[in-house]
Amino acid sequence: MKDELLLLFFQGKTTNEQSRLITEWLASDKENLKYYQKLCQIFTISFWSEERSEQNIEKAATTNKLYIIKNIARIAAIFLIGFFLNNLIDYYTDKEEILQELYVPIGQNAQLTLADGTRVFINAGSTLSFPNNFNTSERKVHLSGEAYFEVKSDKDKPFVVSTSQYNITALGTTFNVYAYPNSKQFEASLLSGSIKVENCNLEEAIYLKPDQRVVLSDNQLKVCPIQNKNYFLWCNGILYFDEPLMSVFNKLETYFDVTIEVAKESSVITTPQRFVGKFRMRDGLQHILSVLQVMYSFAYELDDESNTIFIK
Repeated sequence: MKDELLLLFFQGKTTNEQSRLITEWLASDKENLKYYQKLCQIFTISFWSEERSEQNIEKAATTNKLYIIKNIARIAAIFLIGFFLNNLIDYYTDKEEILQELYVPIGQNAQLTLADGTRVFINAGSTLSFPNNFNTSERKVHLSGEAYFEVKSDKDKPFVVSTSQYNITALGTTFNVYAYPNSKQFEASLLSGSIKVENCNLEEAIYLKPDQRVVLSDNQLKVCPIQNKNYFLWCNGILYFDEPLMSVFNKLETYFDVTIEVAKESSVITTPQRFVGKFRMRDGLQHILSVLQVMYSFAYELDDESNTIFIK
């Protein structure tokens, strides 16, 4: 793997295909992960050193750069910690289930094929934990964030996605789960096959049919139709929106790990707007905000210290 490609990945500038190649390269050999960690440390240190020098020369122009670099450093550090937990403790026996954990950096998405042949697309800021092999009576993975599953059929072994509050059970199915820990929203959408959605704390189960979704509303799960499949374009690095502008801001907070505060007197609130459109995730948050700014005539500022965007 070329260093230049890894550096582009740290900066969030790789294409979907390049990100997939890096993911597969890291999963193929522990030595690759060690090299990645070493390069990532060098990258983070050098970037911070360069930024401190630029601050002394041109302080007024550093706000956006600080915001970007701060996130790059966080991405690199979290990705290092969270990518693989395999073989952490030498005295684990072969019979014990050892989980691997994949964290997808902010502004990226990843594709993974599990041991049973199930394909998983993982969205930005999400973590998926999974075993090397499914040797138990069920194929269970743990999700924090959003992922799209194309489950390999196996009637004898249900496929279970566990989130903080809900379990989604499938046999051979294509479905999407939205369950970020910092969001009050939960949603499971079924495109083919069938799934069962259960509350981990209550004796509550809902069965979905194709083109149905279940959403959390007023602390209750409600079933409704899938109205637009363009939303699932995120698997290809495309963010699609067809919703109020405030809802768009809420999702941008999740996808890019920022806080967005809208002033009470802002036209965004006083004149509710609905946005319909698409963005490439790799173009970044700054690009998305600049487009929305032109369309809806609002101003915004970045506070790098609090990682907050203020909409006026």
